[in-house]
Amino acid sequence: MIDKMEAVVYTAPNEMTFINDYHSTQIDRDDDVLLRIESVGICGSDMHAFHGKDPRRNPGLILGHEFCGEIVEGTHKGQKVTGNPLITCGKCEYCLQGRDNLCSDRDMIGMSRQGAFAQYMTIPNQCLVHAPNTMNSNHVALTEPAATVVHAVNLAIESSFKPISECNVLVVGAGAIGLLAALLLKSHGVTMTVLETNEARHSCVKDHVGVNPVNPITDSVKEDTYDVVIDCVGSEKTNALSVSSVRAGGVVVNVGLLSWSSNIDIRKITLQEIKLVGCYTYNMEDFRSALKSIENGDFGDLSWIEEMPLSETNLAFQSLHNGTMASAKVILKPSF
Repeated sequence: MIDKMEAVVYTAPNEMTFINDYHSTQIDRDDDVLLRIESVGICGSDMHAFHGKDPRRNPGLILGHEFCGEIVEGTHKGQKVTGNPLITCGKCEYCLQGRDNLCSDRDMIGMSRQGAFAQYMTIPNQCLVHAPNTMNSNHVALTEPAATVVHAVNLAIESSFKPISECNVLVVGAGAIGLLAALLLKSHGVTMTVLETNEARHSCVKDHVGVNPVNPITDSVKEDTYDVVIDCVGSEKTNALSVSSVRAGGVVVNVGLLSWSSNIDIRKITLQEIKLVGCYTYNMEDFRSALKSIENGDFGDLSWIEEMPLSETNLAFQSLHNGTMASAKVILKPSF
């Protein structure tokens, strides 16, 4: 048990507070293990909470669910791990089908339980995925967003009438999810276009994906063109753009959840038999597959990650909020 630790608490909209003597949580379930956090990423959903736009995440909460840690209390002590932040029941229809992401009786790290923006965190053993102890901790922490991408690309592959390598694909957004999606599609040999309004990120897309991104604010996007569209933003504007740009018989996979509502062209979807596919997180198979894909280099060298100390979390959030952070992913590092 750890009595006190460094932690970052979401204390109010647009405010993250670093506390160097936070009273630590203790193991309170028989299957919980205690982790020492080595790396933790900032997710778009953490940004929603920071902006006060996620009613599920309230002030007083330690956010963070993209992590790499070491087991310090529990079985396999000393093992490097990441973990599925969805704590599912394992007994319902969806869990038994292997679609545990749809479990209606689920908790979540960094939402209903304290998260990983801290030196230590507890998590049920059932959620853990072991990583090689020699693997880069920042890379391991990317498993969670990479698993979302694996799930999204798998849905696109299942829904498309053509092999994904033969599809003309549009990726909307080059934040972490969009960039990882583009990198995974690149490993499949896909021809693609990437949209990104933040031009500070354009050089990263060009250098690592090998395509020149398009700014949809200043440049037009062709309608009725793409076999597959993966919307990694999920705003009303990008939803409309996704449907307008997909060709007849094509597929739109919606991953992003920036907006709570959407106005889409249901007439086009119907008359042109477009498949509109919702994509929510991942299952455990996706999670394990994502870690293996990272280890195998399917997402490239990941040198675009920005690393910052946990004590500068508020600065990192403000930089992301202001659009001055060029990197698509910030990894926070607790001190020890």
